[in-house]
Amino acid sequence: MNFLIIEDREEKRQAVEAELRELDSTAAIVHADNLDDARIQILTKSFDLIIFDLYLPLRKGEEEQDISEDLINVFSRSKNYHCESIALTLYKDKDLSNFNNHGITVVAYDSDDKWKLSLSQKFARLEVKPRCDFLIFCALSKERAAYLDTSARLGDLSTIGGLNCQEIFIDDFSGFCITPRRMGLVHMAIAAAKAIEIFQPKAVGMSGICAGVDGATNLLDIVIGDICWEYQTGKFKDNQFLQEPYQAPVSSQIRTLLEQLTEDKVFLSSLKTGLYDTELKSSKLTLGPISSGSAVVADEARMAEIGMQHRKWAALEMEMYAMYEAAIQSQGNPINFAAKSVVDMGNSGKGDALHNSACVLSARFVTEVMRRILPRFV
Repeated sequence: MNFLIIEDREEKRQAVEAELRELDSTAAIVHADNLDDARIQILTKSFDLIIFDLYLPLRKGEEEQDISEDLINVFSRSKNYHCESIALTLYKDKDLSNFNNHGITVVAYDSDDKWKLSLSQKFARLEVKPRCDFLIFCALSKERAAYLDTSARLGDLSTIGGLNCQEIFIDDFSGFCITPRRMGLVHMAIAAAKAIEIFQPKAVGMSGICAGVDGATNLLDIVIGDICWEYQTGKFKDNQFLQEPYQAPVSSQIRTLLEQLTEDKVFLSSLKTGLYDTELKSSKLTLGPISSGSAVVADEARMAEIGMQHRKWAALEMEMYAMYEAAIQSQGNPINFAAKSVVDMGNSGKGDALHNSACVLSARFVTEVMRRILPRFV
């Protein structure tokens, strides 16, 4: 576990650290003894527990002063906002209600050592909190089942916070594969936003099936969502639909990696291992614009209408935009990416023949990308 101790008094800091070592001998403990350092740590790193002090120097070497409001403001807009937190203070006469309003437990630090009990209670909550390095979202149960044919390991099914979760392990990293109650933008938006806030993952991904754009993609292509948008947003006026699409991008931190993977023929070949569909001979891995909507489309005219929104449009599906927006708008702001494999061209020729291979292809891709990025971001 990762702990941050914000404290400028050496004796108190040592006592708190000794107690944390008793609770977890392998913990990584970071210190900050002034407000500037505390800001940097809170805003740039992720912690399981933060121990606050109320009086600190603004900068190293200066006199300590009341910096409680500054710390609360930094904490409340950081990715650590949902981590366990406690303030240990020598000043009992200060109004501490604002700390409690932001979920920070305030405890008197004194000689009777009651603060140690409070610290151990915080630690106990951490031990029962599900560990989650990453999340993967799948709209359908068959998309999630495809991870059985990847290098990831699926574990137990469970219901956490009302979410349909299944444990998933990639190397030494653990996460959950989550399916919403129903497919579509609304249900994925609810599930993704809720899950990201509960689990605070470092990365989120999505796999599954999609419709391709004739002339831009082939059957069983794997399409990575470079940007996503909801094609249904806009306004009906004078019997005409005026489009107003808003876009959500893949995380910029991994975009170069994704571009490089689209050029790696050995990597693409490894994703096709053990699959024998004729369409695989011409299928490729591409990074392109993907549009999302709540309706299944099996109509060429409707596909052409949607295609007017982006000249390089590559695929159509029903959930990706919701997950991208949920990740981008969350305070934790995890790395987000998604890839789906083409099973039809959004016309009347829809069928299920390629669904199994498409689910496996996209699941393998998401697994391998997670394997590359998790050591960098967890």
